[in-house]
Amino acid sequence: MVGIPARNEAATIANVATVADAGLRAACPGNDNLIVLADNGSTDGTPARFLAAETRTRRLVVSSPGAGTGKGTNLLALMRMAVEHGAERLILLDADVRSGEPEWIRRLAAAVDSPAPVLAVPTYRRNRYEANTTNHLASPLVAALFGTPLQQPIGGEFALNQALLRRAVNWPVPASAELYGIDIWLTANTLREGHHVEEVPLGTKLHNSPFPKILHLPLQVLDALFHVTLRLDGPRPAAMDQRVSRRSAVDTAALRQDPALIEHVTTTVAGYFAQHGTEVRAMFPASANLRETRWGLRILTQDWPHLLADAFEALSLGRFQPARDHLIALYVNRVLSFWDEIDGLSGAEIDALLDRQASDTVKAIADRQLVFGRATGPDGFDRGYWTGIS
Repeated sequence: MVGIPARNEAATIANVATVADAGLRAACPGNDNLIVLADNGSTDGTPARFLAAETRTRRLVVSSPGAGTGKGTNLLALMRMAVEHGAERLILLDADVRSGEPEWIRRLAAAVDSPAPVLAVPTYRRNRYEANTTNHLASPLVAALFGTPLQQPIGGEFALNQALLRRAVNWPVPASAELYGIDIWLTANTLREGHHVEEVPLGTKLHNSPFPKILHLPLQVLDALFHVTLRLDGPRPAAMDQRVSRRSAVDTAALRQDPALIEHVTTTVAGYFAQHGTEVRAMFPASANLRETRWGLRILTQDWPHLLADAFEALSLGRFQPARDHLIALYVNRVLSFWDEIDGLSGAEIDALLDRQASDTVKAIADRQLVFGRATGPDGFDRGYWTGIS
């Protein structure tokens, strides 16, 4: 089964459906294959475009209302449907991807062809100004907390086999995992339970830039990650000395983000610091020596791991929401600092910088000797300190 979670992706959904169809027919010929669109309140005709695509594989559409739901609602519905249909493997494709190939289906399906629970996650190259939540939150924190360095733990293109699906549908689901927190929820829980995660090279990914969502998508990702982290006794640091020059994430393309959008984000975060700066400084001792710059705070590669460690120390002490919200304000400054920091660097040099950031994060968090388990997270999801700010 190929599952495609979507909301208002009429421009790309037919192509994704045809890629899925060709991939299934080549990788699993003669099987009872199925392509399912999980639509989340689309208003642009996405389901109709999906059903009109020229495919030979059987197709279904499952729908949920748009209000109060999100990507996670779709993905969880696909997982439940895969279990109900007895699918041997579920392959997930983002609905907005423009560079998908039938070969992706074969690679992802082959990676989870096992009787033991396995999750396949992608590795691909992307524009150096994208993948910010991956580079500065998900990737270093998964290595520091769950014992496995992954290049793109929230990449979007996943595969789960039946053994993992049967476990995953019973995991507790925080409200943020109904939204953009779903990818990190899936990867982190798989590692938390000690199951294997296989990285699958998929080349270059072209899709809609997530940067316009920088003031809410990372908040949902971090919220879901906090919830899964609290189910650990403590961090499980990865052995980063075994990971030598493995990252190959930065593409030769370098398309800068919209300056007007960057200005809006910068102004919004400056407003956040104007309201909460004193509390941020108190909770994040590692911020004491940060220098001010034109976008706010200059947070370099050597600074960021210690700020992440400050956040998870606060989480271990039961300060879930302020740690989450204040870290997002610092994260935006890290992204803008990173873009300035990598100016003129090659893709390989940027990859090495991100590897060093991940390794330093593992050490910074391990050095705190944190204990989780005794703290709990909120039942619902709200924007907390960010409500009314953007």
